[in-house]
Formats: sequence, C-alpha cells, structure tokens
Amino acid sequence: MKRPAALNLTLLLARIALVTAGCSASSAPEPSLGPSTPTPIPSTGGSRGTGTGTGSGTGTVAGPGTGTGGAGSISTVAASDLPCDVASVLQSRCGDCHGTTPKFGAPMSLTVAADFGKRTKDASTTVGQAVIARINDDAHPMPQAPAARLTSSERATLTTWINAGAKPGTCAVATGSGSGAGSGGTSGTTGSTDTVAMLDPDVTCYDLTAHDPASKKSPYHVPTTPDLYHCFSFAPPWGADKVHMVDWKPLIDNDKVIHHWILYNDAGTVTDGADVDCSGAHPSAQMVTGWAPGGQGSALPKNVGQDVSGKGFTLEIHYNNTSTTAQPDASGVKVCVTKKLRPNEAGIHWLGTEGIALPAGGKATGVCKPTTQVPVTIISSTPHMHLLGRHLTTSITRANGKADMLIDEPFDFASQVSYTTPQVINPGDTLTTTCEYGGAAFYGQGTKQEMCYNFVLAYPNGGLASGSFLRKNGCTGL
Repeated sequence: MKRPAALNLTLLLARIALVTAGCSASSAPEPSLGPSTPTPIPSTGGSRGTGTGTGSGTGTVAGPGTGTGGAGSISTVAASDLPCDVASVLQSRCGDCHGTTPKFGAPMSLTVAADFGKRTKDASTTVGQAVIARINDDAHPMPQAPAARLTSSERATLTTWINAGAKPGTCAVATGSGSGAGSGGTSGTTGSTDTVAMLDPDVTCYDLTAHDPASKKSPYHVPTTPDLYHCFSFAPPWGADKVHMVDWKPLIDNDKVIHHWILYNDAGTVTDGADVDCSGAHPSAQMVTGWAPGGQGSALPKNVGQDVSGKGFTLEIHYNNTSTTAQPDASGVKVCVTKKLRPNEAGIHWLGTEGIALPAGGKATGVCKPTTQVPVTIISSTPHMHLLGRHLTTSITRANGKADMLIDEPFDFASQVSYTTPQVINPGDTLTTTCEYGGAAFYGQGTKQEMCYNFVLAYPNGGLASGSFLRKNGCTGL
C-alpha cells in the first residue's frame, strides 16, 4: 500500500486536477472511506411538512417529537454569470470543493464562466475540456466517491454548455419574502449525523490528530509540497486494555490542504507522537478506517465492535497545499471505544490476490475459500489497488452454485472509500475478487507496482481467514 511522499507533476494533474471528492448534492447517499459506511442517524419522530410559496421559506426537518409541519422550502441559485442550469449543477455538486475559495486540494474555482476558458496547470487543455473529460470518465469520474456521480442529464448540461464556448449567461435570482405554510407533517429536532453525540455512557472517545513534532497540542504545518503523505504515530490512548471500537468521526481542521486520511492499527509498537513523511507501505498494520470529503463517520451496530488490538496507530494524511506558505492543520479522527466488549467482534479481512503479473495490463483474480464452519456477516468492503487500478469486483459463489455480487465498483487511487456491502457468507461459499488495471501491472509494495485487495469488515473476527501465512485474517488466492 505504498504511496510516494510526492508524485510527479503529471501524476498530480491526472489525479487531482479536478478534485471534487465529496462535492455532491446533499440528497445523495454517501458511503465513507473506512471500514463502515456513514449512515446519518434517521429522524424517528415524523416527516417533513409540505407547503407551497415563493421567496425564502424554509422547511423543518423531522425529528423526535410532534408538532406541525414547517414552512415549505424552495431552492435558489446564487447570482453569477452562469446560465441557471449550469449554475445549479456546479453549485450543488462541485461547489464544496471548487467554490470561490477551493477546498480539499482542488486547484481551481468553478464559479464563473471565465474559469472554464483558463488553461490547466500543464497548459495542455482548457479547464472546461478537462471538466468534460473527468465527468464522463467511467474509470475516474468527477465527483469522486464517496460522492454520487453526476446524472446523465447533469453531465449533458455541462458538456453542451462548455462545447458551445462556455459563454456567460444570466440567471435571475428568486426574490420575495412570502413563505408557504407547511401541512401534513410532524416536526421536532433535526435528525443528527453526529453519531458520537448519541453514544452509550460506557463509550469513551479519543482524538488522534495531526500535530507539530514538538507538541501534540500544536498543529502540524503542512509544507508547500504539492502532493504529500505524512504519518503520525500514536500509542493506544486507553493503554493495554482490551477494547472495541464502536464509532468514529472525522476531525477536519484545514479544508484547504487536506485531501484524505487513513488510520492503521499497527501490530508492532509505535513511537507515540512521532511523525514522518511516509511511503504508504504498512505491511504489519490493519486498516481501521479512513476519510475522504463527504465522509461523516460511522457507528457500528449495537451488537458489534471492531477489533483494534494492535500496539499502536498510524494516521496517514494526504495533503495538497497549493498555497505559497506552510499551512497549519490539526485534522484527524475521533475514535470511540468501549471496554464493555460487544458480543460480535468484527475485523478487517483481506480478499484478493498477490498473483499479479500482467505485462500488457488486464485482470488479476484471487479466490477466497474460508475455513469457517459458522456464518460470517460482512458489513462493508474497501477496494485497494495502486495507480493503475481501474475496477474491482468481489463475487460470491454459494455452496449450492448460486451467484451473488458483493461489490462491483470503479477504483481511483486518489479517492479510496468503503461501500456498505451487507452479505452473510455460509460454510462452503467462496468469494472471487477480480481487479482490472489500465496498464502493465506487477505485484509489489511500491506505488508503481500493484495490489489487488478488498478489505472486508466482517464478524466473527477471523471468519473469512483461510490460514494465510502472510497476514492476520488473510484469505487471498494466487
């Protein structure tokens, strides 16, 4: 799982020229990068009120409690020189990253018509043509996961306008003060996506964040290196006690420089507080969770706790500081654990293969034949390849011959995320993982070498193991 401290300019442009990971409409469901998918806590007290009207009416989101429906809501498009249909797509789907002030490593704004006529950093094309290429790229689409992909209609809107010259337009902004009365719903407090706020009393949370080498209380100063991977080490803050991780939440401090992060649980002892530029190779560590823009955190089911029994943690953060000065950052993760162990212990399992020898590119396949004699419940899947990885599938062949699909998703090295993939694997079932590459691929730890893994969170811990000598919970086939 190796990544360089800095990639060359060509790679950087190819991977982050139009970074919009997580820049999606709020209505789209968003799986997170990490061993389980962030599911907003549902409101349980009622439904959204309905209403009609114009102007700036706002609606009340349902939550616990009862009452009358809120005022009907309307959406408006901020004033710009973009045509209304174009502005609507850009503001709702791309604006979080490509706004007036770009965030999450995005190298440019996409807020006015003139932005689309500018040249990309390598001057090879216009920003507008680069937008068309990425939103229509099946292998590496923008927005990236965990954001939902643009619909065919949204892609057509942008493509047609850009190909016609990306000319300025007008978009009248809705005005007025009227608001329609809501009806037919009950209301209460807003449903919360902050899972940490609703934890059991026996759960304790700890912050693992980027910090200055001299003090954990001071932020790390991100250098102007354009594509930096930096690792921070932590001893288990709960000491040697056995715990289960039951929830996590991203802590995002400086959204102008952070691209994504991954948290690993190390089998060997780490030096608490150490930090170093890192290569991305963590052969003795288990991936615990991770975040990309759009991820919100995730609570495990009440009867499940995740194994974090290693001797320390490594927080690997991918930065992209495009400013001219070092930028402070204290991003990281809030890890929530309990000493009151839950009845089902989940762990990360390795599916895939090390048998990758493809001089002309193509596909590599590994078959997992679990030795378990009990049912295994899969919670989520996290594909992992390197720079040439394009697509990953894991299919299930049942003992009776029936076929089911666990996961079938495109892969992008710059946006590695998890997907909720609920399945139960029974004795006699097998799992076949296939990885597809966009060029010559050979197995290895280096970024310019390749891997083929699906990190599966499942319980019981070790339930998908096949007696691998390579690693804990390994079930890869050559």
